[in-house]
Amino acid sequence: MIATLRFVLLTALRDRLFAGLFALVAVGFALAIYLGDAALVEKGQTTVVYAGGAARTILVLGLIVFQAFHIQRLYETREIEAVLSRAISRERFIVAYWAGFALVGVLLAAPIVALVMLFQHSLAGAVWWASSLIFESFIVVAFAVFAGITLEKAVPAVFATVGFYVLGRLMSFFMAISGGAALDGVNVIAVPLSELVALLVPRLDLFAQTRWLVYGPGPVDSMVVLVAQTVLYVTLLLFAAMFDLRRKRF
Repeated sequence: MIATLRFVLLTALRDRLFAGLFALVAVGFALAIYLGDAALVEKGQTTVVYAGGAARTILVLGLIVFQAFHIQRLYETREIEAVLSRAISRERFIVAYWAGFALVGVLLAAPIVALVMLFQHSLAGAVWWASSLIFESFIVVAFAVFAGITLEKAVPAVFATVGFYVLGRLMSFFMAISGGAALDGVNVIAVPLSELVALLVPRLDLFAQTRWLVYGPGPVDSMVVLVAQTVLYVTLLLFAAMFDLRRKRF
């Protein structure tokens, strides 16, 4: 486990993931400050909302791309075969790599959280935002591991994980469709489809809400729900990756 964590971290350093992502975050924050200053009212609030949203998107996309190409290299160099030929089960292999990518996500999120804390207007909301950002990254990392192991190629794995993330972020939209639309016309298909998506995809729209940075958590927000979703979906996705890896013959 420790060797795998070290290998993933060294790979992230070799690929200059930290430097590249921090540079993009710096550009995103600079753009957020510019847009905030251009606002007519609530300049500080506008700045922190843009900064939080940009930082979250950059972090997630950076993790997805890094994981997809890292796992593809494992297959292309046949390193995955060398690793699995040792005294390590395929289940431990999946958990170890998820833990390594999750650790990279935490290290990447740390300076982002520090920067957001400088702009926040609600300390409690900033703590909620930072905590849920870490939980969200755990879920995305788990799906990226599943997609990378299953598809074996970086490009389809990136597309699949980004699609999963976008669907999760649009869950409030799908819930609105299934809750208030009449069953006629195109809604005959759209409503059941949105309900199916709601059953399969986590409510990522509840994580890292930028409004928390300004107004703090609301009365209906629950950290327990976020933690429960994280545990449930990470467990399911890792088991799915384990099942797929056990079917592969090396």
